Amino acid sequence: MKKFVSKKFVNHIYSQGQSSRGKTIIIFHGWGSSVNNYVEIAEYFSSLGFRVIVPEIMYHDSRHKLEKHFLKEVTQEYFWKTIYRSIDETTLYFEELGVLEEEVILMGISMGGFISNGIYSKGNKFAGLININGSGSFLLSEKIFREIDQRPDLSSEEINKITAYNPIGKNKSYSPVLLMHGEQDSVVSIEGQRDYYNYLTDCDANYDVDFIVYKNVNHSFTEEMLENLKQWLDKKY
Repeated sequence: MKKFVSKKFVNHIYSQGQSSRGKTIIIFHGWGSSVNNYVEIAEYFSSLGFRVIVPEIMYHDSRHKLEKHFLKEVTQEYFWKTIYRSIDETTLYFEELGVLEEEVILMGISMGGFISNGIYSKGNKFAGLININGSGSFLLSEKIFREIDQRPDLSSEEINKITAYNPIGKNKSYSPVLLMHGEQDSVVSIEGQRDYYNYLTDCDANYDVDFIVYKNVNHSFTEEMLENLKQWLDKKY
């Protein structure tokens, strides 16, 4: 692993010589997680011939890390701020990293799935998207979060803010998309993935999207998911 520190970002890069697949997988981690939790999976994808980059995300690791991510009030205040900030940083991030969109497969788990989906919807040249236990339907997911927490409905201002970043209604490229989700996910409802899948497929039957649902799986990334992901990568790239 090589740690690359630019003017604004910190990236952990895994590469076994020249990328034989000609693609870079950028992995965005989940809320309250760390780049250190993704070493094994990054090394695995690198061994398959991909260049792999795991960026440090705002409010995590060395980027103004929060002390208690999982306090309800902390999550509610910073979860969407983190996602928005990560999406807003995209242009500068790629400039400093020196990679082209068409070489990049965006991948995210949980909150990282929200981030990767948001970034994907900003462009139309990315090589692909992998969203695991996340959501591409921001507005619906936030409504579900609030129902679970018994919080007030979104205000008009909050709706407008989320809509500005919501992948629903944004760009759709024809690069491959893989959505994976545990059917029993009690942290991030599968309904956000279903809504995004319907958005992609209802308007265009030619869209290259796979949606795999895992019965009796909660908010976790299982060995079966990893194997299915490898099979999908082998088929598409």
